[in-house]
Amino acid sequence: MLPKHSIFRNALLLTAIDLLLRGISMSFQIYLSGVIGAAGLGLLQLVAAVGTLGMTLGLSGVRTAAMYLCAEEYGKRRPGGMRHVMRLCILWSSVFSILTAAALWGFSNQLAAVWLKDLRAASGLRILALSLPVECLVCVLCGYFTACGKLRRLACVEVAERLVSLALTFLLLRLWAHSELERACCSLLLGGGGAAVFSAVWLGLLMRKDLRQYPPVPQPPQLPRRLRQLCVPLALGDYLRSGLRTLEQLLIPLGLERSGGSTGSAMAAYGTIHAMVFPILMFPAAIIFSLSELLIPELARCRAEGNSRRILHLTGRSLRLGPVFACGVSALQFLLARPLGMLFYQSEEAGHYLRLFAPLIVILYADALVDGMCKGLGQQTANVRNNTITSLLDVALLYLLLPRWGIGGYFFTFVLTHALNFYLSLRLLLDASGSALPLGPLAKTALCALASAAACLLLPERGQCLLQILRTCGLFLAAYLPLLYLTGALVPNDRRWLRRTLSRGKGH
Repeated sequence: MLPKHSIFRNALLLTAIDLLLRGISMSFQIYLSGVIGAAGLGLLQLVAAVGTLGMTLGLSGVRTAAMYLCAEEYGKRRPGGMRHVMRLCILWSSVFSILTAAALWGFSNQLAAVWLKDLRAASGLRILALSLPVECLVCVLCGYFTACGKLRRLACVEVAERLVSLALTFLLLRLWAHSELERACCSLLLGGGGAAVFSAVWLGLLMRKDLRQYPPVPQPPQLPRRLRQLCVPLALGDYLRSGLRTLEQLLIPLGLERSGGSTGSAMAAYGTIHAMVFPILMFPAAIIFSLSELLIPELARCRAEGNSRRILHLTGRSLRLGPVFACGVSALQFLLARPLGMLFYQSEEAGHYLRLFAPLIVILYADALVDGMCKGLGQQTANVRNNTITSLLDVALLYLLLPRWGIGGYFFTFVLTHALNFYLSLRLLLDASGSALPLGPLAKTALCALASAAACLLLPERGQCLLQILRTCGLFLAAYLPLLYLTGALVPNDRRWLRRTLSRGKGH
């Protein structure tokens, strides 16, 4: 008998771990901003964009495939088949990651000179190449543990990995890099690579121990073909989308420079938005990403079992409760933009950009949740098509608008493409699941958030930043939560489920 897992309890566990890791990372980002400045953070973001593209090429869709196929074996009561799934997935990842690493090493100088416009990034790209196969292996192993619902083990490994990474990076920064940008970049990448080796060994031993408890079974029928059917469209879509996103990241500072600013000011603006504002913007999204990650294997299991009733239950509840959280976070970050920018970075500019992007939290968080549900319902190919369309539009608009409008062109492009992507993903989810969009509760939720934010605007902005944040959060929650109940934005079934889950720890 396979274990039943509460999605909500597992999501809380993943969220707690994710928030801890994000908090540690944000603290380290603040430390880095003081060491190398906004322009240095901008260069690091560009190197990270190339690393993300390398991870996409190295994985070639296999992480999602491993999660999906393991969840199918679970749903069909064939846990022994996961041994064959993981063997093929690791082989797939090894081939593509080694080929990608070889190309990244061989073309590191050209990439640094032509793409990143900074030869100091070449050594960092070579370090990325060395660590790439191990990091891809870790991603595949994480897919297995997520599909099986063994999240406590995964959480322990992830916390340990992050701590090892930060410890190694900090030591390298203090003993070797100091404030030199090239060495600082290498320190970050060496710390991450060393931690990936540590994580791969630990997760590999845990998976080997797990799989030994299941009796050997023949390889599931047509498993290699099923793996290819999943990986090929996912990989092709990810290649195109990741390539376009990398191009987007490279176009932003170049476009800002062409709009009339210097190279240094363009890199500083890019670093402020991507390395300062976006971490704050997405910090509370930990619970959304956790739910999205868990919904992929859960909906895959339901689909394999033909359990359409639970599919409707999960999608409907997610579409109702996700916006409750997103609207609250969006309103709070809009209200607290300036104090947060000053508290973390002593930057008025960071607070200005945070207030500008805060209303988009509703779309960004909801899109992440919808994207996970689409993948769980087997809509990978259609989802990839939608993402590719919006990425192509993004690149075209950035190329045309950034030189003319600067940051305004970037913001307009960001809003338009993310809104379009969310619309296409939502329509795909509704068609695949048979769910209906809960327009009534959604409208009430938005009105509750707006009314609560309006009440907070009456507070005078005085006192220390931390005091302002605590006072505003207290008033907002004191208004927002009762309004959700009074207006019926939370339907009775959801209220009972939340009370039962939070009081007894038994979600469904």
